[in-house]
Amino acid sequence: MLELPVILNIPKKLYPVITDFNYYNYCLLDGGRGSAKSQSIARFLTYLGDIKKLRICCGRETQNSIEESVYQIFVNLIKKYKLNYEIKSNKIVHRINGTTIIFKGFKEQGSVNIKGLENIDILWIDEAQAITKTTLDIIIPTIRKPNSKIFFTMNRYLRNDAVYSFCAGSSDCLHIKINYLENEFCPQKLIDEANKCKARNYKDYKHIWLGEPLDQASDYLFSVSDLEYSKSIRFSGDTSFENKILSFDLAACGGDSCVAKLISQKSFTGWEERTVAQWSEPDTDITKGKIISLCSLYMPQMQIIDSDGLGYPIWVSVKKILEDCIGFRGAGKSRLQNTLNQRADGYLTLNEYLQSKWLKITCENTIRQLEYIKKIYKPNGLVAIEDKKTIRETQGESPDFADTLMMAIYGINFFSHLFAKNNEESQTKVETDFDPF
Repeated sequence: MLELPVILNIPKKLYPVITDFNYYNYCLLDGGRGSAKSQSIARFLTYLGDIKKLRICCGRETQNSIEESVYQIFVNLIKKYKLNYEIKSNKIVHRINGTTIIFKGFKEQGSVNIKGLENIDILWIDEAQAITKTTLDIIIPTIRKPNSKIFFTMNRYLRNDAVYSFCAGSSDCLHIKINYLENEFCPQKLIDEANKCKARNYKDYKHIWLGEPLDQASDYLFSVSDLEYSKSIRFSGDTSFENKILSFDLAACGGDSCVAKLISQKSFTGWEERTVAQWSEPDTDITKGKIISLCSLYMPQMQIIDSDGLGYPIWVSVKKILEDCIGFRGAGKSRLQNTLNQRADGYLTLNEYLQSKWLKITCENTIRQLEYIKKIYKPNGLVAIEDKKTIRETQGESPDFADTLMMAIYGINFFSHLFAKNNEESQTKVETDFDPF
């Protein structure tokens, strides 16, 4: 039986945080309310700082004031156990060995500020579900002092949270999922609150108290359950449909990829997606050649190309060869009444297809990117979609796969007359070429 000082009264499930501290560089505790994640880490760090001089930083993505940090948890522990720390307005310092605990928001005026992190022994990031990939990519290599550690505590928001994706499955990370039912110190008052939430709204209960990712946050466009279901759809019945569409999302800047997707009709309303090509060569002649080559290979009844920015001259050039090639302008005039532009038209239509179970998605990159697409309500009441630049800054990538699928659905929904035209032309050609003799 492990005997610990009273300040280390933490759930038994979290004992490995203490016993295996030296075996990992990272530690992730994820779970819901009442699981003692933050309380346990604060207790452990306060204990460590009491026996050894350490420099500890407690950080969040954004922090407008000290009250938004875990500062008060440390203050309460120090007062409760009469520990030898001096509590200052913006930091906590051990009176004997000089251990210092500071509190920091990483994002300041749109940029990641790593000042003061170079000599940190332990970094604790609370509310880690809010950390963006961009912030994480900057912070991780900054904590490089020998034997330094990084702790994460979070209640997962989305399945592809940047921190969770970084930690899950890593051999260098101690990962423990815990909820209030596994916390023997959970107050009865919290248990009662959990039971009320469970009776009122089980979906909320699963996220708030069991720590399950949200199915759909209010500002995210797509439901995780709809995206998951789309992978398992099986179309049955008439298999005579031959309509196909090729869509092309073209790289707009460094780090982006050009992506081509083939969408095939599988039933009267059903369609199936698959990625057929991805390339990153900046040469416009190469891109033009790939588009024409893929169209010749798959013989789609419709092709739609990103014609914004650098894509415009490519579309103009390709259109001379592929007469009915559609140019998609994300910032162009919307076709729906409640949307800001064509990009919003396409994504709202894509969401309708998913909700109606009309679309099978086979590409995991597409699923992953669709999970973080956000809708934005403008002051005039119109719905917009978060722009690519912002997505690239927060997610560390451009949603090339998601945009390519969105463009295809846009073409299917608003240019379906081209299918009828091309099918009619194909049928006429067959009848004209037919020679029984």
